[in-house]
Amino acid sequence: MHEKSLLITGGNGMLAGRLAINFAEAGWDVHPLGHSELDITNEHEVFECIRALRPTAVVNTAAMLVEACEAEPKEAFRVNAWGVRNLARACDRLGTQLVQISTSGLFGDEVRPYDEFTPVVNKTRYAASKYAGECFAREWCEKYIIMRLGWLYGGGLDGRRDFVTARLSEAREAGTLPSAGDKFGCPTNADDVAHVMRSLLDEHVYGLFHCANTTDEPCARADYVSAICTLAGLDATVKRTDSSGFPRSASVPDCEWIVSYALEYAGIAPMPHWHESLERYMARLPR
Repeated sequence: MHEKSLLITGGNGMLAGRLAINFAEAGWDVHPLGHSELDITNEHEVFECIRALRPTAVVNTAAMLVEACEAEPKEAFRVNAWGVRNLARACDRLGTQLVQISTSGLFGDEVRPYDEFTPVVNKTRYAASKYAGECFAREWCEKYIIMRLGWLYGGGLDGRRDFVTARLSEAREAGTLPSAGDKFGCPTNADDVAHVMRSLLDEHVYGLFHCANTTDEPCARADYVSAICTLAGLDATVKRTDSSGFPRSASVPDCEWIVSYALEYAGIAPMPHWHESLERYMARLPR
């Protein structure tokens, strides 16, 4: 019989898939629920689901993403903020740990590392709604963990498309890949995120944590794509360009480079360097 169990909202997503596999391998009983099985914006449904399953922890990966939030801001706050409130209230009433997945896209354009104590900027409706969700998690649940993640990948191990597999597909079809040299962040392996999450839950360490693979210097999208091509042994040229070549409806920050003071303070081992984790991931991809 399993001693620990995990309910994952947004259970059809890439992160949910990797979390489910990692926690199951660690002996947890895992319940990934998609939107059709659990609508986090329905407070009664949320409470009854958590009360019925009685999980050790709930991980909320359900979210509206950047472009959709710009188009429908009212719905963005309903899902990314009010939905978190519902989960937090239910978890607190039932004594359940809550992990709220947040984003590195809360800051500004200055190219520098951002830690947990840096004031947020919230340039987009997505950022504002995700930050509002963080506030609800803090306000309504005693046993909360907020994890702001870097540029996440990992779906290729489950046959899903992610940033890495998408760029590999493009590189095999085209000799030149344009990529932004003016957007910076931290490529982040979903399996490494799962490892940190288990440590926080097992040790009952609560609070806000930046969770991204480490980097010693700014990593541009173009650097990320170049590493993917090099590690795959592909003879593709990465053409550094500015982000105007990739227009978006949301004015996303130029810099999403995050570092964690809080993980160090809590005695949690730092995540591996992004290049090391990317190499490990790509070695495991189906050929």
